[in-house]
Amino acid sequence: MTAGRSICLALLVAGAALSACGSTAGQAPLKQAMELSVATGGISTACGLAYQTTAFQKSDLETLEATASTSATKLASVYAKNRAWIYQGESVDQIVEDSIAMLNACGLHRSAGVLSAAASRRASGTAR
Repeated sequence: MTAGRSICLALLVAGAALSACGSTAGQAPLKQAMELSVATGGISTACGLAYQTTAFQKSDLETLEATASTSATKLASVYAKNRAWIYQGESVDQIVEDSIAMLNACGLHRSAGVLSAAASRRASGTAR
């Protein structure tokens, strides 16, 4: 193999390796994917705890609302950047819709309102 071919081959291998780094087209970038992971995990945990807390008695959900609102705010911040990004096979837009439904179903209505407001602002083209 000639030196020119060796250099060409090395550049092709390096280019292929570099192109494998980062998110693919449409995927949420790593930083936002990590934020989505934390936010959706927090919302799921808060809802699970809300279901457990209210299973046998009416209970105060203030602490869980605070936790869920923090996660909802984090999710809303990613939504504001690009609601079309894909994370775990779903668009951020769909994740927000699912999260609103989940939060309302488990009784964390204030946290659902945080996401609903973010979605409404984005749909109307206004920002906070």
